[in-house]
Amino acid sequence: MGFLIGFSPWIIYWILVGNSSFRVAVIVALCLAVLAVVVQRLRRQPWHTLEIGAVVAFAVFAILAFTVSDSFLERWLQPLGNAAIFLIVLVGMLIRRPFVREYARATVTDDVARSDGFRVITAAMTWMWLAVFAIMTVVSLIPPLVQGDATIHDGASTLSIICYWVIPFTIMGVAGTVSGVFPAWFSSHTDAIDKRQASARPGEPVAQPTAPPDELDPRVVVHAPSTSRHDEPFSIGVDAPGIATLGVTVSGQDLYGRLWRWQGRLAGTGQSVDDILCGMAFTGEPDRADLFVPPAEPWQVRIEVNGEQHRTAVTRLRSATAPGVHVTEVDVDGRPGLLALPVGGRARQAVVCFGGSEGGYDSQRAAISALASRGLVALAYNWLDADPEAVPVANIPLERFATAISWLAARTEVESNKVVALAISRGSEGVAATLAREPDLPVSALILVSPSSVTWQAIGAGGEIPDTSSWTHRGQPCRYAPLPSGTLMPQLVSNAWHLSRDIARHEPTLLRLAPAYSAGLDALGRSKTATGAIISSENIPCPILCVSGSDDHLWPSEQMADALLARRQTASDTHIRYDGAGHLLRPGLYPSTVQVVGGIDLGGRPREHGLACLALTDEIVGFLGSVGNVDAVHSAR
Repeated sequence: MGFLIGFSPWIIYWILVGNSSFRVAVIVALCLAVLAVVVQRLRRQPWHTLEIGAVVAFAVFAILAFTVSDSFLERWLQPLGNAAIFLIVLVGMLIRRPFVREYARATVTDDVARSDGFRVITAAMTWMWLAVFAIMTVVSLIPPLVQGDATIHDGASTLSIICYWVIPFTIMGVAGTVSGVFPAWFSSHTDAIDKRQASARPGEPVAQPTAPPDELDPRVVVHAPSTSRHDEPFSIGVDAPGIATLGVTVSGQDLYGRLWRWQGRLAGTGQSVDDILCGMAFTGEPDRADLFVPPAEPWQVRIEVNGEQHRTAVTRLRSATAPGVHVTEVDVDGRPGLLALPVGGRARQAVVCFGGSEGGYDSQRAAISALASRGLVALAYNWLDADPEAVPVANIPLERFATAISWLAARTEVESNKVVALAISRGSEGVAATLAREPDLPVSALILVSPSSVTWQAIGAGGEIPDTSSWTHRGQPCRYAPLPSGTLMPQLVSNAWHLSRDIARHEPTLLRLAPAYSAGLDALGRSKTATGAIISSENIPCPILCVSGSDDHLWPSEQMADALLARRQTASDTHIRYDGAGHLLRPGLYPSTVQVVGGIDLGGRPREHGLACLALTDEIVGFLGSVGNVDAVHSAR
């Protein structure tokens, strides 16, 4: 409604100027412009640049209508009118009051109106209108400049008809259609993408199926360990004398009963499983694929080898823990956690593990299982409630990280009075920010996987939460780096545009968040007021290991790891960079062909990412040994 009120004086003017005298057209338009301002004020609406600009423009035109000759008016008033509305819109952009945003503001919630996405899309639509008015101005100048005496009343002149009426109002109609249709189209397609992604999420966990009996052919002998851990390498050897080519299938079901499979051919004997487990692909439709999650019980890996009508099929088991490792749920001062104890139930050193924005502690089960299997006490702590969609990363007390650290350091199962803190993604942001503010916490080493160097704006299911920090400390919100979600608009519009194609092809519709975070870092570098969001890593009194992947599509972890360590210039710090790895680096060797969670692209080339995850546990233990935190960590293989 407001949009129509703002345009109404111009619409009436364009109608009347071709069918009555210029004085009548201008006076009526001026009266309507004044009336529009009055109506908006009566409706208690704020003033808008389009309405105030119309009053000024038509007041000037009214003066011209009674002071200059009719021949001048007939020749130049139409180009001047188009130029006037162009200047009004341009001034609105220059003073950061795009007229589309002014009118759209009344139709959305306060949170949406303060979001960067709303700012970007309304600015883009205002630029579209600015281009329309620029074209109208240029086109309407053509007849008087080319023909000399051309006027808006030249009904017999093809050039006048085209330039005064056809082209200007055609492009206005197109722009008006886009303005009217785009918001509803974009909203409906975005909702459809969200529903599609929700329907693709895995269901409830299911038990591993009953393993079929082994099928053994003496001509084809498969060599593979009967049992092994996820964090251990796994090799397949095949003895098949006289058989030149072997067909191999390796398959297994994940936590949710979804089947993953690798198929290929071997020339005689020998093939590294590094290429096979990493390359296992989801067997369902690609748009139903989500990150591989290992089952809670031992993972059954079925190996089938065929060659020249000879067949051998065996089942091998991959487990999270070594025999004798005990994992149990614990209460950490009112919040849930998982405690993994090594063989014997005690250790000199302990590690507390914090997950990312996925919430809960299950994402760290593999990490604590691998560490406990290497002889460490390990705790997975739930710093974020289990449902991050219902409880976003917003105003999370940093004291939660301090509580988990102190709780584990005080356990009788731990011989040392200090612990190691290990965190990934948003968890690394939280624990680093905590230690920078509370350097006296009992932490002997800090391991940050896919880290952040700043504290970010709060994030919810719908994007950034305006005017809200992710973290609080001692009851006060922490300074934060704004997240320019508007940077993602080209991706969002492209995803909406290609939704029907993706559905027809059963392709996923994915979003890369890294451009928004990179833009946030760039904006932080230019800001003089937001520098308080930078984590003061120089205050952290223990050695730091940063781990990052070069193909991280969620945020620029490699760049932020460099920034964290650059503030310290400490020789005991280490930055391990995995070329081709993505964001979600987790200890263990798993299928890596799908690095997607809820439609968010995590990045990572399958083989490189898989090998990085396989190497991660050894890298962590090696770092702890190098800084004197682990005297003797055994592998328990």
